[in-house]
Amino acid sequence: MVKNNICAIINLTEDATELKPLTNNRPIAALPFAGRYRIIDFMLSDLAHAEINSVGLFIGESGRSIYDHVRSGGAWDLQSEVAGGIFTFSHQDWKRNNPNAHENEDFYYNHRLFLERSKSEYVFVAGSKIIANLDIIAVRKQHIQSGKDVTVVYKHFDKNQISDQELLAHGIVFDGDDIEKFTDYVTPSEDGKVNLSLNMYLLGVDKMLSIIDKATEEGVYLELNELLQHYSTTCSLNSFEYTGYASNIDTIDKYYKANMELLSFPTFASLFQTSIPILTKTKHGSPTYYSPESEVRESFVGSDTFISGTVKRSVLNRRVVVEKDAIVMNSILLQGTKVGEGAQIEYAILDKNTTVEAGAKIIGSPDDIKVIGKNSHIYAD
Repeated sequence: MVKNNICAIINLTEDATELKPLTNNRPIAALPFAGRYRIIDFMLSDLAHAEINSVGLFIGESGRSIYDHVRSGGAWDLQSEVAGGIFTFSHQDWKRNNPNAHENEDFYYNHRLFLERSKSEYVFVAGSKIIANLDIIAVRKQHIQSGKDVTVVYKHFDKNQISDQELLAHGIVFDGDDIEKFTDYVTPSEDGKVNLSLNMYLLGVDKMLSIIDKATEEGVYLELNELLQHYSTTCSLNSFEYTGYASNIDTIDKYYKANMELLSFPTFASLFQTSIPILTKTKHGSPTYYSPESEVRESFVGSDTFISGTVKRSVLNRRVVVEKDAIVMNSILLQGTKVGEGAQIEYAILDKNTTVEAGAKIIGSPDDIKVIGKNSHIYAD
């Protein structure tokens, strides 16, 4: 059944180099966030709210962590026994470097197949490292009213909110109310504001297929969101301004900052308390246990956790243990982390199943966040 006549292609292929070691075995979209969610949950929730039931996930490498989290898509009501559902296409990085390795299947073979079989009129194309809460139905309505080829979702940022890399990669130049072009460098206005693309686009499926055909003829092999920027001068562009919370997770500092920003209730409310609920895969577990001597303030704490020490301004995922007299401050502890008695963690990110022995210390600073890789074992000096 086709509901809003939109399908979606989400590219999980962004460069994750600046997020290592957290992305050694998972794409950016699979990173845990805010103690309970994965980054991809925000995009999947937006698609579910728009009643989009045919979604293609194009994954850079194997995608094992994504398969484990998304499964059938049931958490987002994206499973379908009639038509549609979530379709995954892995190893896109290899295919892009070897676009004609298979005689009958070029780089865009699966993109075409997905678009044609979706039987949709429109396609929503996006990357997967932006955390936002977008009303795609509103985008579709404005797209149709505009009569333009492609609608580009953007946000008006304060320059202090973004990195120099984002100024280089995502700038948009306006001519009046119309997008003039994407730019290699956007100059902030006199009041320090910049317009940046959120790497989200809506267009007709027929237009997308024609752009793919043109790229094939010219030997241009890019993910579809990149392809739309590449051929933007050949399309008429409409703009849709997103005014809610948004963060581009492309470095360790941005990942840390985005988690910490949500400890502020106004920021939390602007992302989670909207008309679009953020959904994730349900995991059953015991309630968290707080011992009488524990002290916990300004923190997210996942289920099935044991706390006997002190936790302040931190994000603890599921099944974390903080033993007696241990101190965790301004830190992110991912699933299964164990912090021994008297240990001290400040300004740090500890990946899944890290063990910190009793008395050990991991001390970073606001300008030097310490990152400990998955399954690490930290001993006391």
